Amino acid sequence: MKYNTGCRYVDEWFYLCDDEENFPTSSWVKLQNKLILKKIKEQNIYFDNKKIEKVIKIIEKYRPYKLAPVQKFLHSIPYAYFPDGFKVWDEIFIYAGRGFGKNAFITDYSLGAMSNANNIKKYNIDIVATSEEQAKRSFTDLYDTIDSDYKLKNAFYKTLEMIEFIDTNSILKYYTSNAKTKDGLQPGCVVFDEIHAYEDYENIKVFTSALGKVRDAQTIYITTDGYVRGCVLDDFKEEAKQTLLEQDIESNMFCFFACIEDYEKWDDEKEWIKANPMLPYLPVLRNEYRRNYKKALKRPQIKIEFITKRLNFVIDDVTTAVADWEDILATNKPVNWEDFKHLSCVGAIDYASVRDFIGVGLLFKKKVGGVEKYYFKHHTFIVAESLKLTNFKIDIDVAVKSGLVTIIPGKTMNPEYLSQWFLFQVKKYGFNIEDIACDDYRKSLLASEFESAGLPLTSVRSGPISHGKIAPMIEKLFADHNIVFGDDMMMRWYTNNVKVETDGKGNKTYKKIEPEKRKTDGFMAFIHAILISEKIVENSFVYNSSLSSYSY
Repeated sequence: MKYNTGCRYVDEWFYLCDDEENFPTSSWVKLQNKLILKKIKEQNIYFDNKKIEKVIKIIEKYRPYKLAPVQKFLHSIPYAYFPDGFKVWDEIFIYAGRGFGKNAFITDYSLGAMSNANNIKKYNIDIVATSEEQAKRSFTDLYDTIDSDYKLKNAFYKTLEMIEFIDTNSILKYYTSNAKTKDGLQPGCVVFDEIHAYEDYENIKVFTSALGKVRDAQTIYITTDGYVRGCVLDDFKEEAKQTLLEQDIESNMFCFFACIEDYEKWDDEKEWIKANPMLPYLPVLRNEYRRNYKKALKRPQIKIEFITKRLNFVIDDVTTAVADWEDILATNKPVNWEDFKHLSCVGAIDYASVRDFIGVGLLFKKKVGGVEKYYFKHHTFIVAESLKLTNFKIDIDVAVKSGLVTIIPGKTMNPEYLSQWFLFQVKKYGFNIEDIACDDYRKSLLASEFESAGLPLTSVRSGPISHGKIAPMIEKLFADHNIVFGDDMMMRWYTNNVKVETDGKGNKTYKKIEPEKRKTDGFMAFIHAILISEKIVENSFVYNSSLSSYSY
């Protein structure tokens, strides 16, 4: 198809998108291209090529790269006008995969829009994000660009909080999510960075309310996808899709909606270009995608991150297994606990009820061939009464014969069983137990017994806050086969019964896959131990056999 949009960069982009064999393009992006053609035909919109050429020339002169076709196309969009001189799109929504260069786009845009190329006095730009680090990215990038060239140093005045292009008195500033920090600056453009993190419209309302006092007012939203559902980003995505599907020429929002469209194709490298059209031009980024993909094949949480952030595809069910079964089987490595005599370790306890399963264990760290591996010596106590009520999906008799399980007679567990297990480990192997972890509720039930036995006991938090901190570590340990349980059928069963739930904010929690016939106590004890694993040191201790206690 022959194009004549009146802007060569728009034409070049359209031709590139037609080359489906070499440059797969999201159907949403193609719909936006189609809508542009419709607006040219029906509304006589035009591109100010003089401005566009000047802006692109400035960017390519002072920024450390030449612009790719998609970048030149996007830099043309802010300078599209109706015949009466008003902007065609006063809102620009750029939704693309991580690594696309959204922050670089804002840096480049700011350099051009504040300069004489745009030639609008006091065309101030506000960058807004939910964190200072994010808000400062494009600002810092422009700050460093100015420092790299003496001409730019003369053209700009800058501090650590503002950058001003002297000729036009245009100022760039950044703001965090606290809308109260807005100081009344009259912007020509407001940029909202990573709107997937926005839970409400408070800042959007505050900052956009200041627009309209400067010619060619513009709002730009840039983002990847994220985990906050039912909020700002979902609204923008719905509006964008509706605008594109209906080919709504009255919409004032330009929607660059780059994403894969089919989950089944997430592992097709050619499809990745649909979410990130910069991949063909950035070999380092392409290799990074490939490395992330390989990790995603082995680590469920990395897969979610890869598909959500790199490919802009939302997986509705963000519940995953802790590890693949093959990785769980890899924990079955020979281990001789005699080799761990007198080594430092930490202990842990977990149970849902004193009438049920109780998991205990000791965690060790040991370097093997320069690689740090974690070893977990586990035992389970089961209250006999509970076995009468439920038919568990594991052969308990075999576990008992293997020495992994002790059946406690009666209807409830006596804490003395647990303290005596830890003391026996100390007496037999000389283990130096630095601390023993459990949650607050369990600690209150066990504290008296453990104090009497001379055993340490500490509480750890259980839930998204604590689990989220160690989830990447746990995932990597399983994937790299650096966890050793020995030939422990119970720990393999426990681990296979655990799911990882990711909430709307990306927080991860370990939970049971099925509450009745699947138990997780041993795995949760392992998690408690990991939470205090920094206490593992090489220390000596003195064991008092007469008192059945030790000091350290």
